[in-house]
Amino acid sequence: MHWEKQAYADKRYEGAARYPLTAGFMPLLSPVSADYLNPVCVYAVVQGVDVPDGVYYVDDDASKLVKLGGKDVREAILAAFPEREFVNEAQTIFIYTGVLERAVWRFREAAYRQVQMDVGSACANTILLAKSRGQKVFTLGGFVDDAIAVALKLGSTEMPMAAVAIFPEKSMVAFNSVDDGVGELAYSNHAEMGAYVDDQSYEISRYPSRFMLQNNLENIEELNLCMKVRRLVAHALPGDEFPLTPAKFTNEYYLRELWYLRPDKKVKFPFVQGTLDLDDFSSMLRWLELAQLNAFGVGLIKIWVVVFDVMFVYAGVYRYIPVRKSIYMQSGSANPKKFSKCFAVPEQVQNAMFAVVLTSNLNESCKVLGNRGYRYMNLNAGVLTESLYESARLLNRTAREEHFFYHDELKKLLDIPEAESIITTVVVGKGGK
Repeated sequence: MHWEKQAYADKRYEGAARYPLTAGFMPLLSPVSADYLNPVCVYAVVQGVDVPDGVYYVDDDASKLVKLGGKDVREAILAAFPEREFVNEAQTIFIYTGVLERAVWRFREAAYRQVQMDVGSACANTILLAKSRGQKVFTLGGFVDDAIAVALKLGSTEMPMAAVAIFPEKSMVAFNSVDDGVGELAYSNHAEMGAYVDDQSYEISRYPSRFMLQNNLENIEELNLCMKVRRLVAHALPGDEFPLTPAKFTNEYYLRELWYLRPDKKVKFPFVQGTLDLDDFSSMLRWLELAQLNAFGVGLIKIWVVVFDVMFVYAGVYRYIPVRKSIYMQSGSANPKKFSKCFAVPEQVQNAMFAVVLTSNLNESCKVLGNRGYRYMNLNAGVLTESLYESARLLNRTAREEHFFYHDELKKLLDIPEAESIITTVVVGKGGK
């Protein structure tokens, strides 16, 4: 498929009613985006707020809510979710879509994965700021993809990826829910791929490229095939244990301070030499839980921490187990020079205080969460990346995702098990000018 020949999605919506986009409705912060390509679009399904009930496109650039439909469109979208009574009570449901043409020219085959991570970052951004307002937040990963795409009249290269439901603080439906971001809707159906291989006449209704087969494989078509999966990784790991110190600030302070952050200048400077305080280091890892650490599938992501220059912590490679609030040394070989050479632009990684490497066993993920596990894995990685990014800014540090690295060389250097694949790396340091 030639992407340059595809018609770009027209988001002008001429003649549609428009309403002001207020700070209380949508986060003001700009979530992490791969090379600032902004391939994420946001739609809102609302009821009982300052604007008429219905479905809206969130035009962040113009600070407007563009009305796409009324209660009939809202009903069509809600019917795509398995727990109808639950989502029907939500005050706002944000639906996040990925627009591939904005990223594929840059990341080629990796664009699909990167767009999913950007969607996860946008979800984390919404989760954090909704929590700062005292609202209840639930991530929704299971839905009938095409039903939402048709209701929103999405183009062939724009795909629904995730949703976040916002409830008022005193909502009894949210209060009685035992899900709370732990139980996830999983989908397992391995029959679709055979249709493309065995039947060459198979027609795809919305996805005209073989590049999109992964998305079609992940799609949910029958809500009856969804199942809830609960899984928690809490066991200790071999290796010396290093318990984290308490967070530098309370969770309430952290969430309140988010309101005072403003979008950064989006300019990458090399790090300057510096030593990270132990409390800052512990806080950044502990605060990962505020953005719902396992928002899209429990136990899919393994968190490796590479320490270079943190006060009172030996340099080395560690695994972080959030439930135990401890890191476990896996290797003492944390050579900064060798580490930086594993990246396409070594200068951007030099002088990093520590790095977080997110890995996952894809086979294990798909066994637990079916074909949709690949999407959940990348969404989760995006959530963690956004959380580190915001935490670093609150502590006057710089965290950034490095997209281009030599996968096999980095795995070998960090002695990561063969079954695991590196999803992304986030380096943290003192920002230069």
